[in-house]
Amino acid sequence: MRGWFTIYTSGDPRSPFTKASARKQFQSNIKRLMNKYKDEKVSIIVTGHSLGASLAVLSSFDIVENEIVPPDVIVSAIVFGCPEIGNRAFNNQIKQHSNLHILHVRNTIDLIPHYPSMILGYVKTGTELVIDTRKSPDLKDSKNPGDWHNLQAMVHVVSGWNGPNAEFELKVKRSLALVNKSCNFLKDECLVPASWWVEKNKGMMRKADGEWVTESPAEEDRPVPPVLDF
Repeated sequence: MRGWFTIYTSGDPRSPFTKASARKQFQSNIKRLMNKYKDEKVSIIVTGHSLGASLAVLSSFDIVENEIVPPDVIVSAIVFGCPEIGNRAFNNQIKQHSNLHILHVRNTIDLIPHYPSMILGYVKTGTELVIDTRKSPDLKDSKNPGDWHNLQAMVHVVSGWNGPNAEFELKVKRSLALVNKSCNFLKDECLVPASWWVEKNKGMMRKADGEWVTESPAEEDRPVPPVLDF
């Protein structure tokens, strides 16, 4: 049961990024922000995906359980594809705090949220919003478990989710191209290159309105038709 907790509380003095543990970094910033906005009514939202989701749940619980924030501050964790974090006793302790709320967005075919599994004593944490990436008309019928766990695909489906028995209909303006940042999950007719979030983003550019589109090549990179001699 100490696996996630160890990751959350461990630092590495050799690393330029994790000399201080995630716990110390998070709590120091929460204290700084609480002091900065001490004259305002504040709430805290922590979010994460996969391992980041695990840390989001633990850090949210931690600052409430150990009174890093006052009891009148609402703390919410909104997580995607979150593994199981703790046992039933951990869940019961979470429920003791009326100012702590956890929402888990889970893709019904995603495998990660089922591990480490009940066999080892783990249980699901928080309120679940169960979605299904197979409902989107823009996504392939992928057999790749990595696609089922893809954050951008889940956020895309949330933006058009109307429940398991209703038609998928986008309600939020969000660039469809984001789905293919690190995968090849969009259907070919969407004309978005696979895994484009790399050097120069495979010609993708972000417009002022937030939409990602294919950038026109620079003048020197444009193909020149051959000169024909007649």
